[in-house]
Amino acid sequence: MFIVPLIIFQIFIFVILVFALRKIMMKNVVSATRHINEMGQDYDKKEEEISRRFEELKQESEETVRKAQQEAQELKAGIIKEAESERDKMLKQSRSQSDEIIKQADKSRQLLLSEIDERIAKEAVNKACELIQETLPEQLKQNVHRYWVKELINAGFSELERLRIPKDIDEVKIISAFNLDEEERKNLFDKLKNTLGSGVKFKEEIEPKVVAGIIITIGSLVLDGSLRNKIKENIRNA
Repeated sequence: MFIVPLIIFQIFIFVILVFALRKIMMKNVVSATRHINEMGQDYDKKEEEISRRFEELKQESEETVRKAQQEAQELKAGIIKEAESERDKMLKQSRSQSDEIIKQADKSRQLLLSEIDERIAKEAVNKACELIQETLPEQLKQNVHRYWVKELINAGFSELERLRIPKDIDEVKIISAFNLDEEERKNLFDKLKNTLGSGVKFKEEIEPKVVAGIIITIGSLVLDGSLRNKIKENIRNA
């Protein structure tokens, strides 16, 4: 008779334990669920914060890259501009140097041509005078000489009178292709004395290379009335 109540009592205790255990478990599940929900919400907040921060970092990174690209473009443009300026400067300097070299070369060429022309003219004068000396009869050369001296005495002193001649001239050098005769000498000396003064002394020289005529030297002034000089002028003007 005691076994049945005992079993019933045990069953009752078991039911109470099950009910208590279920209640405890339910409470723990609710608490765990709440904790999980809180953790989920916290995770969502952190994920949202991380996403927001990531977006900010992304924008900052893009802005940094954009600024870096802009600065790089500006730097590149500055370098290109400076290089172009330096290039233009070098080109201008090179052109200037080239122009100067060309000018110097042209000047040297002109000087060389002038020297060559001068040598050619001088050689031509020498050859022409030698040819006259060798081919013309002596009498003909003397006749030409007399004629040129007469012309110089009659008309060759007009330019001399217009020139400013120093007053301290005391000697005149006369170079003649042939000896002056007495009349030529007297007329020539009288003309020079009237122009320069009576105190002037005369020094005579004979130089066949002048071909015909005379050369009068008064200080630094040279009055060339020779056939040689006339040939030289004609060759230069040819």
